[in-house]
Amino acid sequence: MSTDAAMAFQIVTPFIIVAGMAGNIIVCSLIIKNKKMRTSFNFLLLNLAASDLLCSILGALFYASEIRNHYFSDGKSNRGEIEGVACKVVTISIGLTTNSSVFTLAAISTDRFFAIVHPWKHKLATIKRKTRIVIAGIWLLVLVTSLPLALVMIKQPNEVPNSHFVGNCIAHLVNENSYKAAAFVDLIACYIIPMAIILRTSFAIIKHLWCESSCRGFAPDQLETNRALLKSRKRITRIVLSVIMAFNIFWLPWAILEGSFLIGAIHHIDEKMFVVGFTLVLSSASVNPILYSLQSPQFRRAVKKMFGF
Repeated sequence: MSTDAAMAFQIVTPFIIVAGMAGNIIVCSLIIKNKKMRTSFNFLLLNLAASDLLCSILGALFYASEIRNHYFSDGKSNRGEIEGVACKVVTISIGLTTNSSVFTLAAISTDRFFAIVHPWKHKLATIKRKTRIVIAGIWLLVLVTSLPLALVMIKQPNEVPNSHFVGNCIAHLVNENSYKAAAFVDLIACYIIPMAIILRTSFAIIKHLWCESSCRGFAPDQLETNRALLKSRKRITRIVLSVIMAFNIFWLPWAILEGSFLIGAIHHIDEKMFVVGFTLVLSSASVNPILYSLQSPQFRRAVKKMFGF
């Protein structure tokens, strides 16, 4: 990796990590401390924030290793095996947290679909116990879909060649042939299926708001109600489209990378690829609190109250 790219990574990454930690800690604190905010939907947001917080913490460990290797390594001590084990543990852990985030995003989109399109069914489904079952199911899926990567990482040797960049450990530990099964599972389960769910529910929400609801019409004396409803439709549509856009910005590049790897267009994961994917994953963890929580007036009021505004 070039010196300019390495410097950009070292400068930008701390801001992303700090923003991710701060935003997700705020969301977790608000839901845990405020009983009024312990709704079924907010429990999903809590699971998302907890997953993103863990991802940010683990990302900070990766970043700290990069800074140590680049600036403080004397090149004499043999830490290859220790760093190899650390690489495996952190990589598998990041896989767990990011998979949890992706599955939770799909669950949130499904919850909003029922809340807007089928509100009566949503009232029957929004029992806290059922939400806990959904969250437990998410983590069960996380464990199952993360297993192929864990098996690949465990089978590889711990020794890592000397390198100034921690991303090299992944390129060394992940063998081309053995990683294909893990990449296939990750691509299907953690991008294609969640993306299909998000697209299906999002466009159904937009169709319901702008097509089916518009057909009902309003009487002349309901002009204010019509304006308020139009404003609400625009706000919800903007949020839905931003969800689709953000999901693809952060996860589509990694999906393209895995797809290219599977069809043989690329044969290894180099440092530049790792930096781009790693930075986008961390960025997702820092943007999610704003996108899913802090756009809510209830959350914004709670944040102002927390900080005494």
